[in-house]
Amino acid sequence: MAAPHILLVNPLIHDFAAYDFWARPLGLSIVGGVLRRAGFSLDFLDCTTSFDSSLPPKLRPKRKADGSGKFVRTPLPRPSFLPDIPRRFSRYGLPPEILRELLAARQRPDAVLLTSMMTYWYGGVRETSELLRDQWPSVPIVLGGVYATLCADHARENLPVDAVVAGPVESNLGVLEELLGAPIPASFTPVEPVYEQDAAGGVAALLTSRGCPFACPYCGVRTLHPQFIKHDPAWVERLVRHAAVELGIKHFAVYDDALLIDAARAEDILMRIAHIDADIQLHAASGLSCRGLTPAVARAMKAAGFATVRVGLETADAAAQIALGGKVSTDEFDAAVENLLAAGFAKKRIGVYIMAGMPGQSRDEVERTVDRVLAWSLQPHLSEYSPVPHSAMFAAGVAVSPYDLSEPLFHNPTLLSCAEGDLDYTAVGEIKGRIRDFFQNTMPG
Repeated sequence: MAAPHILLVNPLIHDFAAYDFWARPLGLSIVGGVLRRAGFSLDFLDCTTSFDSSLPPKLRPKRKADGSGKFVRTPLPRPSFLPDIPRRFSRYGLPPEILRELLAARQRPDAVLLTSMMTYWYGGVRETSELLRDQWPSVPIVLGGVYATLCADHARENLPVDAVVAGPVESNLGVLEELLGAPIPASFTPVEPVYEQDAAGGVAALLTSRGCPFACPYCGVRTLHPQFIKHDPAWVERLVRHAAVELGIKHFAVYDDALLIDAARAEDILMRIAHIDADIQLHAASGLSCRGLTPAVARAMKAAGFATVRVGLETADAAAQIALGGKVSTDEFDAAVENLLAAGFAKKRIGVYIMAGMPGQSRDEVERTVDRVLAWSLQPHLSEYSPVPHSAMFAAGVAVSPYDLSEPLFHNPTLLSCAEGDLDYTAVGEIKGRIRDFFQNTMPG
């Protein structure tokens, strides 16, 4: 009997804005690793990005030297119940007619595994699942990922899928075995992600650990990955070596939530990567911990090829820092920046994440944090707060939001759906404008 043939699908995105900052469906790649170990036959379809040479040039993504780039964008009608803000709602990814052609050209799978990311992107997941259902009416569709975990009931009620699996794949092997009709070995930790589908784009996601030891009140990682598991540095080295040397992948987006929590381990991993004989660039897709950014770690980051550095400050307000878990202080931020600069990182390579729009947060707090970052002539990146179901802060967001947060579209950070007082959409726009003016006028060129 032939092994089951499984199609793994990364869905379309519906949003006010989206940009491909090394966005790779790592969870789907890990599931692919589990299934490949079980002997299944695999196929991949990324609805957001395709390097298929048969596609028209306008549908093939153009990439910057750092591996990032724009998605193909198609304007869509804005969902009628969303507020009328001055942003165009769009589909990001391949047009439906092209996806139908790509699906029709594929072998009929025994099952489709569909992933999901942001809760407020479910419109793209629904459109993708409808295309899959139209193409293969009787093929089971299994939905997993972030939206499926954080909004499982909503997904079951609103998407044409056969099963919704919540949580990491290791918690759902029984569901997959039942749907796929074949056993899946449970001994899969750690699983090597399937990177072959990333080779054409030259970008892969790297995760040296799963979960996070912190309990930030705005974050849902404890629901997504209840345990914090650190992978062996030698295993990480083999994974990167395989992707870089054998598959030719150059850019690695580091997805860890806590890469620098153990500075000695981080230094070990980075120096192992530094000694791989390949042209490698690392990009911090998540904010790096300032506390773990020691002088030795900063030097190891430079040696390993970190080309994009993002650190998390979140706020410069001492009381707010404690309320957010106490994982960074402003003095630790200053020390981290000093270490990065001493290691040879240019200021233009260093970005700083700042939270904006959390319940109870004032405009003055955000402004003062921006000023602290600009004092270093570093680029502040405002991270507008998105209310995350099951996070500790979600209840506070529900209490202050004018919207019904049981609807995931209201989780969209562009809406600032939990902002209070003088920190509204217009205020955030003005702060971003002040940041632009700083770099255009104060630091020309």
